[in-house]
Amino acid sequence: MISVISCAGLKTKDPAQSEFDLGLSLFNRGRYDEAANHFKLATELNPEFGNAYFYLGRSYLNTGKWEEALVPMRTAFRLSPEETRREIADIFMDFLLQNAAQLDLESQSRFMEFLK
Repeated sequence: MISVISCAGLKTKDPAQSEFDLGLSLFNRGRYDEAANHFKLATELNPEFGNAYFYLGRSYLNTGKWEEALVPMRTAFRLSPEETRREIADIFMDFLLQNAAQLDLESQSRFMEFLK
């Protein structure tokens, strides 16, 4: 007897989405360095994946790597709808206000340039 199994209902998950999901799971458990690796891979697999850039930037911010966060956050801002852009700007503003005293003048200037 031969069995036939239909593959019509099976969908393979997008590799970029899989990496993002792994990263998000790690991010939500506070494992930001590990999460960043998965978000970075997701952006390499899909250069238009705005949420992956957003969480990559947030992972860097959460580990104190604010300069590394600039490029992915800027990319997320560019790729995102208006309501997400507002959230990105809010996160950066919160970070700046909490950490301004620790940033040198050049870093503060670059940060403000990003916000423009």
